[in-house]
Amino acid sequence: MRRTMRLAGLVLLAAGALRAGEAPDAPTPPARGEDGHRVVEAIARLKLPDRRDRLQALETIKRFPDKAVPVLIRAARSDDATFRARVANALGLVGKGDRDAAWALTVLLRDPEAFVRREAIAALVQVGDASAAPPLEPLLEDRVEAVRADAALAIVALQPEKGLERLRAWLAHPDARIRRVALAELLARKDPELAKALPTLLKDKDASARAEAAAALARLGGSGAVPALVELLADPEPAVRSAVIIALKDLQAAQVAPRLVDLLNDKSEEVQLEAVSALGALQARNAIPALTALLNAPSRRLRERAAVALGFFREHARSAAPGLILLLGDEDEGVRQKADLALRLILRTNVGFQAGGSVEHRQQAAAKWQEVWRKSQAAAPKGK
Repeated sequence: MRRTMRLAGLVLLAAGALRAGEAPDAPTPPARGEDGHRVVEAIARLKLPDRRDRLQALETIKRFPDKAVPVLIRAARSDDATFRARVANALGLVGKGDRDAAWALTVLLRDPEAFVRREAIAALVQVGDASAAPPLEPLLEDRVEAVRADAALAIVALQPEKGLERLRAWLAHPDARIRRVALAELLARKDPELAKALPTLLKDKDASARAEAAAALARLGGSGAVPALVELLADPEPAVRSAVIIALKDLQAAQVAPRLVDLLNDKSEEVQLEAVSALGALQARNAIPALTALLNAPSRRLRERAAVALGFFREHARSAAPGLILLLGDEDEGVRQKADLALRLILRTNVGFQAGGSVEHRQQAAAKWQEVWRKSQAAAPKGK
């Protein structure tokens, strides 16, 4: 009895959700049969807040695609934007090869809500109807950047035979987001023509495009790209300089360490942080004094990053131990923790320091580190 009443309630809920978008040409949902009721109930459950309930509903919907598609098409006309987005997702799951499902999703491409348009785009790719590509073209001019990017990728997915041609053309698209999408996709596809376009992209007016082009240059050019990347360290945008540092680090370009040391004084803290990480990863020993000096930086992030970088040098960074011991009294727990870790790597022991311990504990542990340092100095060979 309870189950019957609950089912009836959910059916009424679904009916209300579907009635909002009622149109004379919309397919009529199944009115009879247990399967039809299950579908209507499941679609109604897409409105529920609990994700587990919605996932169970989708499993039911997937079991009856022929019955679900007409009901979902009707539900796509709901006044509830969140429900429309979930319906679009469901249509993608059950509408593969179904022209009616594709039609309903192309209607949702004009939805006023960006998140609904994005769900509709993703669902169209799942449905796999190449005829949906032309309706996606206007979305390349959408006011929302993420929608434009999704539309570009969907067009390529739905028309694979034209994919490379479109992507190469989009490298010169007036919209920077489309250019970046094309660059990333061509890089993923290992397009042999991409290398020819990189010199232009490295001078792109959009900083993010230049940054991504620098990363692509490193991947495609290997060690041969180092000279060109070093030139980009003078880019006016911090995001580009940071991307170049990461690329040089990934290439293990130890020869650029002196230039990276200069960037420890960059006006952008993000660039400074990337330079610190790169010098540690490259184990550029000549940078140890400069990194040690950063243990006194006003920035918590710089102090923490410098401690981590010094730990990479292990015993070669013994000269940094006094500064790291002082850092055990830092006001920030994360900094204290990284300083202790670096000391363990450099001095090859552990005194049981707890970064979150009491002040008394931290002072006692710091004294133990001082003693370890003193003994290591006494045992070190002369001249080291």
